[in-house]
Amino acid sequence: MEFSARNITLAVVASLVLVIWLADEYPALRFRGDAHFSGGPVLGYSIKMRRIPFYRPGEYVYRLRGLPNEEMSLELYAEGKSDRDRIELTTLGTTPDAVLSDENGVVCQASGKAREGQNESIWVLMSDGSGAAFWHWHCVRIPLKSSSSYTLTLRIRDVDPKTPKIDLVPVLEGGHPDLP
Repeated sequence: MEFSARNITLAVVASLVLVIWLADEYPALRFRGDAHFSGGPVLGYSIKMRRIPFYRPGEYVYRLRGLPNEEMSLELYAEGKSDRDRIELTTLGTTPDAVLSDENGVVCQASGKAREGQNESIWVLMSDGSGAAFWHWHCVRIPLKSSSSYTLTLRIRDVDPKTPKIDLVPVLEGGHPDLP
């Protein structure tokens, strides 16, 4: 079977339209940045950045572009920690600071120590038998746009000498379906 130039051109154009549609429908194809993108529009998205030492002061900057048009939340996963480490993790003086900004300014800003309870001036620890992560009210359900470029700056300061030698893994998560 021979293909005419017209058929080949139509196939190329149709393929390009499909690729453009997929890039818009599946942000993983348009994502660029200092992170690993996983997930999709059905089960939600996870954007995992490189780990940072929780036990050493420092500043860490991540650049992200092509994020999903979704509400996402910033979480700091404590590697190797779980529910059994709650007391250790919520009594430290170490302070994580986070600022997520786009070209128009600050999108979310969070600071404070990790403590039990839930108020706007602390990092809240969520944990279960298999893991632990910090979250902050100021960086929950942040509406993000695929057309914007973002910079996430994390600082670890006032390091408590009792801080365990663990790493934090910053993750933006969202787009999960609301199930009953």
